[in-house]
Amino acid sequence: MNLGKKITLFVAWVGILLLQLIMTQVVTFLASLFLPDMENLQRTQPLFFVMVVGITFSVGIILAGWLAVKFGWLVIEPKYPARIVATLIGAYVPLILALAIYPRVEAGNPFFSISILAGILGFHVPSWMKKK
Repeated sequence: MNLGKKITLFVAWVGILLLQLIMTQVVTFLASLFLPDMENLQRTQPLFFVMVVGITFSVGIILAGWLAVKFGWLVIEPKYPARIVATLIGAYVPLILALAIYPRVEAGNPFFSISILAGILGFHVPSWMKKK
């Protein structure tokens, strides 16, 4: 593989990672429009809040990744069931840890960023698994 193709591949990966990061925020924002009491959920129902945030993060990551595979921006094997499961695990584990450490998971908690990054990592892990 020549240097030009390597640079193009690297830029595509960085672009998709950035798109996945942005889509987590877009989907979470759209969910907050449909759940207008989201701010109070942090205080009154922290478990439900963590469930909603984990779902919105996962949907954003999976949606952006699906678009990347569908339009050929990334040439990877789809493996959608494995990607969905790995994304959900990656997004929820940090959020559940945050809920175990803090009584309420409030805005600005670093576990949100960790959850997004772990969910993105979870989406890409099935690509790195080799068949025997």
